[in-house]
This record gives sequence, structure tokens and C-alpha cells, in this order.
Amino acid sequence: MKMNRNEMETLYAFGCPNLKATVERLRMVAALAPDPAAKKLFYMLSVKLSAEGVERWYRCFYCKLRVLKNHREGCYGETDED
Repeated sequence: MKMNRNEMETLYAFGCPNLKATVERLRMVAALAPDPAAKKLFYMLSVKLSAEGVERWYRCFYCKLRVLKNHREGCYGETDED
């Protein structure tokens, strides 16, 4: 399954290792979002994650996404000046 950058950033912000909890959270956020584009993004990502077979790869994908994002923030967000 392919995810674009916006979907990955949304998953980083609202996701957790528990797929069911993540899908429920994305649906709640979609219901509360005032912006139609954000509402669509959250809802469509929840639909994408609800597809059959996602539970097989989701947890590993989520953990790799967190590691990658944390590594990039560490490389570009900190300096060695101390």
C-alpha cells in the first residue's frame, strides 16, 4: 500500500501501534475537523487502514515511520554546539 507524505505525517501525529485504535482516532478527528480537506484526509486514511490485510504489516510500518521521523528530526533539529 502506498501512502503520500500527508498521510504519513497524519499517521505520525495521530497513529499508534494499535491499528484499531488508530482507525477509530482518525475517524473521530475527521468528524471534528472544520476544514473539508483535512476532514477528507483523515477519513480516507482511516478507510485505507481499514482494508483487509493491513493488520499484517501495519505495526511494523508504524514503528519504522516513527524511527525514520525521529531520526530526521534529530539530524536537522539539533546542533552539536555545547
